[in-house]
Amino acid sequence: MKKYPKSFSKFKIKDIVLKNRVLSSPRNINSADQKGNVSNKTIDYFENIAKNNLGIVTIGGTAVNPQGRNTINEMWVGKKYHKTGLKKLSNAIKKHGAKATLQLSHVGPQGNTVYNDQEVVGSSEYIVPDIKIKARALKIDEIEKIEDDFVTAALLGWDSGFDFIEIHLAHGYLIHSFLSEYQNKRKDKYGGSEENRFRIVKNIINKILRKNSKIRLCARISGDDFINKGLNINNLKNLINWMDKKNFYYYTVTAGIYETSKKKYISIKSGGYWKLAKNLKKITKTAVVAQGGIRSIADGEKLLDEKIGDIFGMCQALIADPRILTKTIKNNEEKVYKCLAHEKVGACHRCRYLMHKTLTFDCITPSRWVPKNYKKKVLKMNAEKWNRIIASTAKGDSKN
Repeated sequence: MKKYPKSFSKFKIKDIVLKNRVLSSPRNINSADQKGNVSNKTIDYFENIAKNNLGIVTIGGTAVNPQGRNTINEMWVGKKYHKTGLKKLSNAIKKHGAKATLQLSHVGPQGNTVYNDQEVVGSSEYIVPDIKIKARALKIDEIEKIEDDFVTAALLGWDSGFDFIEIHLAHGYLIHSFLSEYQNKRKDKYGGSEENRFRIVKNIINKILRKNSKIRLCARISGDDFINKGLNINNLKNLINWMDKKNFYYYTVTAGIYETSKKKYISIKSGGYWKLAKNLKKITKTAVVAQGGIRSIADGEKLLDEKIGDIFGMCQALIADPRILTKTIKNNEEKVYKCLAHEKVGACHRCRYLMHKTLTFDCITPSRWVPKNYKKKVLKMNAEKWNRIIASTAKGDSKN
């Protein structure tokens, strides 16, 4: 496309070619069954994203065991019976020319027993202020078992047709809690020195690659935790350079933990995530995904022009209007529906299901994806009127 040549150009990462440089950032819609199986609803949602011209579609927050889920309806991977649904999901994405990434995680000390009916655990005892449940420090044999769970999940994901396996190292989740001096207070081989705190990640990666050296690995990295002794690009440099040597394919930059979420959203609004991506590019030759608050292909093109990232990721913009790339390609950008949360921080969090009692993934934008048998009324309104209304809402004017 002439208007956005970089965004819509092919991009080669080692042995794999992306059809463009736009990535669907990690997203979980909380619709698995209680055994963690992929549902038809999940397949429908991600296929709808893929068929609208994405280069990579990421399945976010897939736990490596039941304990690692945020809720009892999040996907988890670890049993042979999970493979059937995973294959259907990867095929649904890839048949539209997109590459498929499976992100693996464990909620760790930011879990909530009320939501997932599991004990909350972490590298050390820790309490998320808003959740108020004390995480129990894991024993060494439990840590080793979780390392093996990541390996099993990675192998299953790869064997099910996913092109990339992403390890979630951020947001205060389990692995992050080991990496961070702020959370990790251990006195054994998994705590204290940098070497010890990074041990769990290195063990997981080495175990995966010993089992299958062809798996394409990538990682979600915290560029800034916004807290003293938290993670940032500088204190993760040695780990990043180590992963470079392990032939990682790309890094996605994010920031913040649960207790610093307000600072996180302010940073997104001001383009802070993009600065983190730029800083990461200074220390690695591995491809970097810049993301956070990207509202349009024009935003992404600018980041690519300025070499802030090699690829750019979109999340809420795609939730609000899954056809944003398709409309842009057809020169119909004026028909793209904007995300209310992008216009005003805190104005809408319907897609963040953990913030709602029903734990339901949803969106109010008229252009959003709507699941089958959806019972709520779907608002009908053209993009021009919708965008005018949310712009006035952001300014505090409710007359429109």
